[in-house]
Amino acid sequence: MDNNDLQKRADSSEQQPAQIDENNNMLTPFLDVKTVKRLKEKYIAQARERLPMYFSADKRMKMQALSEEQLQQQGLPKEIFWKMVEFNVSAKGGISFDRLPAIGEHIDYLASEYITYKMRIENDFEGEEQAAQLAKLDEIFGRGLMRMSNAYIDSVGAFFERNEVAGEASLMEQSIKGIYQYKLAKYGKFAAANPNYAFIKGTEDAWLQRDSYFMGDILRLVIAKIDENRIKIKENPYTTLELTAVAAFYQAVQRRLANQKSTSVSEEQLGVELGFLRMKLELLIQKEGVSPELARKMEIAYNSFFNYKITDINQHQEETKNNPYTRNRDAYSDLNHETVEHWAKRMRCSLQEKETQQVFEEIISAAYTAFQQKVQQDSKLERYQEQNDWYSFYEESQSSSYQVERPDTFTYQSLVADWNDFIENIITDQTLSFH
Repeated sequence: MDNNDLQKRADSSEQQPAQIDENNNMLTPFLDVKTVKRLKEKYIAQARERLPMYFSADKRMKMQALSEEQLQQQGLPKEIFWKMVEFNVSAKGGISFDRLPAIGEHIDYLASEYITYKMRIENDFEGEEQAAQLAKLDEIFGRGLMRMSNAYIDSVGAFFERNEVAGEASLMEQSIKGIYQYKLAKYGKFAAANPNYAFIKGTEDAWLQRDSYFMGDILRLVIAKIDENRIKIKENPYTTLELTAVAAFYQAVQRRLANQKSTSVSEEQLGVELGFLRMKLELLIQKEGVSPELARKMEIAYNSFFNYKITDINQHQEETKNNPYTRNRDAYSDLNHETVEHWAKRMRCSLQEKETQQVFEEIISAAYTAFQQKVQQDSKLERYQEQNDWYSFYEESQSSSYQVERPDTFTYQSLVADWNDFIENIITDQTLSFH
């Protein structure tokens, strides 16, 4: 579905009534005038940095030769540099693994930029030329939406489907497109009712009307005053907040557990890591705005992954044991499911009792002690030898950015840093952080 179709559907969707003051100004009370003024000054000062870098040397030199006075008198060129537009849509509209929980910001960027360029085209072009420009706009932003949606559902959606929650990819795709439609309509109606939302028409700064960076930023600034992450859009499976929650859960799985296949992973370590994941899940499903149905699906996915992780490591134990080149076959055996579950459950129960400090100071320490006892008992198993992930667990890192550089490393420091980062950026309740 392209942007043109989305816009038509969005125009007919149900919207909340806009807040309008006695002067019929929809900007009040959401507009921070001082902030807009400050942004305008910054954009004017940096205007030259945003001049189109045309492939044509003549065009590029002509633009660069303009004085500041000429630039303000003549304004930016009417022509839209579509190559740069597509680059920005790909760079900012695209979504990486680290940015998956910020899916709402990416959808918002695409929708607001689409409306910004649409207004510019409708102001500067007419007839067939306008139609051609709008078609180009639809093409570029349609690709951007598809690329972003696919990146999300091919990772987050696929994970849920692999873990016994069928049909999630299509529901997530439907939600992303639905939220995009809603935002197109919201931005479109707002801009139509407030064409001078940047307060530049009829002023010496009117030339900024064609500066899509400036106009887009101001448009997002105004609308960002309204918290709508929990708004339930009619016929849409998930809200922005819910898409953020499932992405954060998927991210936690991938970052610490998905690629862990070593036969040296002990029951205590796996129990702590799965318990750590369960603690994050507990907070995600408790977030206001996450529906009971989605919470149930996330529980199913966790339980499925829990069992898969043990089965997967056990399979590697069996393969290594039966390898003809393995000398000590007694060093490999299946993990004890109950032991793994014991440590994961203890961590979850402590969180449910609001005892975050107990998790880091007592339970993880107890798991470490249990591991050391098995080492001291001269266990033959590979996973209970001193040269194990637990061996340097409490050693301090010399790097102050340890979590950023190695978020998947099994150390006390990385667990604490990972937890606090999750609390600060996803849960936003500092009472649950650990210091």
